[in-house]
Amino acid sequence: MNYKYVIIGADAAGNSAAGQIRRNDKEGSIAILERGGIISYGACGLPYTLSGEIPETEKLIHFTAESFGKKVHADVLTRYEVVSVDFSSQMLFVKSPKGDREIGYEKLLIATGASPVRLPFIDYSSERVFELKTVPDANRVLSFIETHQPRSAAILGAGYIGLEAAENLRMRGIEVTIFEVMERPMPRLSAEFGDEISRELSARGVTLHTNTPVESVRFEENAVQITAKGRMYAFDFLLSAPGVRPATSFLNPDSIAMRQGAILVNAYGETSVPNVYAAGDCATVPHQITGESVWVPLGHTANKTGRIAGMNMSGSKVSFPGVLGTQLFKLFDKVIASTGLTAEEAEKAGHEIMKTNLVRPSKAGYYPGSGKVYLSMVADASSREILGVAMHGPLDSYGLIDSAAALISQNATVDEVAWLDMAYAPPFAPVWNALVSAAAKFSGGD
Repeated sequence: MNYKYVIIGADAAGNSAAGQIRRNDKEGSIAILERGGIISYGACGLPYTLSGEIPETEKLIHFTAESFGKKVHADVLTRYEVVSVDFSSQMLFVKSPKGDREIGYEKLLIATGASPVRLPFIDYSSERVFELKTVPDANRVLSFIETHQPRSAAILGAGYIGLEAAENLRMRGIEVTIFEVMERPMPRLSAEFGDEISRELSARGVTLHTNTPVESVRFEENAVQITAKGRMYAFDFLLSAPGVRPATSFLNPDSIAMRQGAILVNAYGETSVPNVYAAGDCATVPHQITGESVWVPLGHTANKTGRIAGMNMSGSKVSFPGVLGTQLFKLFDKVIASTGLTAEEAEKAGHEIMKTNLVRPSKAGYYPGSGKVYLSMVADASSREILGVAMHGPLDSYGLIDSAAALISQNATVDEVAWLDMAYAPPFAPVWNALVSAAAKFSGGD
């Protein structure tokens, strides 16, 4: 089989690309190859199915293979796993339900996403060990909970998935213990943020062990036995969430430029191989501040880079401006968010920095429901341009991080932001919100 366009991966990046290709090229043949049986689902919503906040995993699925194929006039081939690529002959070698296949392409997009990191001492075939990357993963956890009514769970990893899963399992009344090998949860953020996350987890009855690498995982009767720092713990089940890596193991690293498994691309989504593009969690993106190629596996980045790649594969010439790594997550009734560079990252990039931390009310202090926003700002000491912002606060204060991302993208200085005309009304914001107040501190204000 031969197609004008072949896309490996039928989720955020791949499907965004397919839509753009079809807009530009009404007739060119498209094949979308998906290793699994489900396409186009909201993976970021999976933790919320564990509590029932999202009542069923089917609500996360946007399209079936058939419906998306009709939408973009493409062959969407599920359970087609690409095992290798010959870039010289422009041929894919594929395992499919119908046997081994060879599929040729004129233009290829690699959009295979990221795969969970698996630890060598864990038997992932056990009925009591789970991951949370796909809809079937979530269904397995939910089925186990319904069948066995577990009272305790261990989570390996205090990143986004681990923390969100901890919240949602706790909401079901399950006792949760998190083991994190680093010195604090979300270690990219500063110690102050790690402390806040730790306090929030403790207040909600979640036990957190940091600086605690797990040494072994064994199975005895109806329990998972975990040994860490010489101490043994027993749980009803285990959720493994130590991180993810680019899903590029099927590629020959000598045939395409990669860095630590992520495919290197330029601003147009082009790889080092002619007629081959990459997008999403398997590829790098340019960083707006440093200009370096970075690996930032986030859903909104995958959608954008997939769209860029699809446009350029089919005749456009559109460059991607890059990312700031803007991200946020919910931890019970708090939002924790960041954009741009941390102080350590800014210094490593060669900036002489100035930094400030402060606490401000989320609304007028006297208004019911006002909470505290903790905000950290990093700026370049010479240009005075804002380089990064991180914050935590009530859920309705999340808009501050979007404002910060917009300002950093426009190279705004602290002096400009200190007098920015941002909205004020007691139910929504104080006169001096945390973002403006942080900038004002650099300009001699409070």
